[in-house]
Amino acid sequence: MLLFGFVFGQSPKEYIFKFNVRKWNKEFIDLQKQSHEKAATINLFDIYGKPVLFNLQQRSFSEVEVPNVKIFKGKSADDAKLITLTILSKTMSGAFLENGIQYFIEPLKGSCNKYKVYTKPEIDKEIEVGQINDYVK
Repeated sequence: MLLFGFVFGQSPKEYIFKFNVRKWNKEFIDLQKQSHEKAATINLFDIYGKPVLFNLQQRSFSEVEVPNVKIFKGKSADDAKLITLTILSKTMSGAFLENGIQYFIEPLKGSCNKYKVYTKPEIDKEIEVGQINDYVK
């Protein structure tokens, strides 16, 4: 039983949820036209399926506006989580930080309007990442 808890305690945790980015984008554009604000809210989920309301501020990553690309930074309504989101016309991705743990949000492959939030990325152990044996001469 202890081994069972250890094995499953080490596995990545994730939650899959539905989110319509096109609908959210339309609502955000309508809000911008009415108030000229770059602030927004978005309802997402944590890895346990608990809803989390985030207050967002639109940020620019370029001097020239790129069509259909929106970058947001913000925090949860309870001030416990910091988030960065990239929202395109049909999809979104991002990450949020809570108590030193990073959670990732990305589209679920092969599904429409489905996303997953998870704690540990799946990495192929045969692939080395980072600057392995990168010596400055």
